[in-house]
Amino acid sequence: MLHERKRFHFDNLYFLNPKQYEFFTLYQIGDLCCDSGYQLREHTQVCYEISYVMSGKGWFSTDGTRSDVEAGDVYINIPGEAHAGGADAKEPFRYFYLGFLFNLQPENGYRENVESPFIHIQKMMDKRETPLAKDRLDMQHTFLSALREFRSLSHYSQVMTQTYLNQLIVLMYRNFFSDWDSAYHAEPGDGATGGIVYDAISYIDTHMLTMKDLAEVSRELGYSYSYLSHLFTEETGISLRNFYSQKRLQKIIELMKSRTCSITEIASTMQYQSIHSFSRAFKKAVGLSPTEYIRLYVKDERDQA
Repeated sequence: MLHERKRFHFDNLYFLNPKQYEFFTLYQIGDLCCDSGYQLREHTQVCYEISYVMSGKGWFSTDGTRSDVEAGDVYINIPGEAHAGGADAKEPFRYFYLGFLFNLQPENGYRENVESPFIHIQKMMDKRETPLAKDRLDMQHTFLSALREFRSLSHYSQVMTQTYLNQLIVLMYRNFFSDWDSAYHAEPGDGATGGIVYDAISYIDTHMLTMKDLAEVSRELGYSYSYLSHLFTEETGISLRNFYSQKRLQKIIELMKSRTCSITEIASTMQYQSIHSFSRAFKKAVGLSPTEYIRLYVKDERDQA
């Protein structure tokens, strides 16, 4: 006999009064733990949704196509889809979820807008090939931090929740879509648009720690910076500068997690003029200072090891 009981359900619903953030509008965030056999009846999505499986096994479906899921899986839905889910017949099931709409919607067009950096993420979600991916970037920790903040609202909670929700959306994007640069299939050096972009990616990967600026890439490849930047955006959907910034941030976090370099040494390695300029740039990108990030994330990983 199948059980249909929720063990606990922490649900923040904002459909009647959505919470406005800078780049998206929040409709729902929560944590559901249910007994084996529990089923979530099919419904039509009215917003984008990110689901993260915390423990157990279960399933989600999109437009009738079912996917089995387990701890560490990430599942995404987009507006208009028919979505359902449930727990395994033998195991309890716990998952986190986040429902939102991007503030720049498709009817406005996918135009370049420096004020709306999530527009590329929206575009990629809309054309994703699969709704399921494995988490490689510790979304669990960020979800827990966000849910903790919603449970105990206090001074600066709006700032903290925006930081955590921004991170969740970006981490989802990276889990699903950011491998395109390493899986790029164009032949390098063939002179075609794809080859030029591949050469630019390869140069950045190889010279990350020695590059002075992006103009160096265009000089080495023999093209003007404006031409190379235009080709890169047309081919990948993301600007060359944003790609470079993402790769630098990935390297910085990699160095932090290695625990072999001090913050000052990381700033020097990444060619920042001072520890202060490094700290400002890192906080602008992540929402936390380098010291806060290490204390919250790197320390936690060391404790769990």
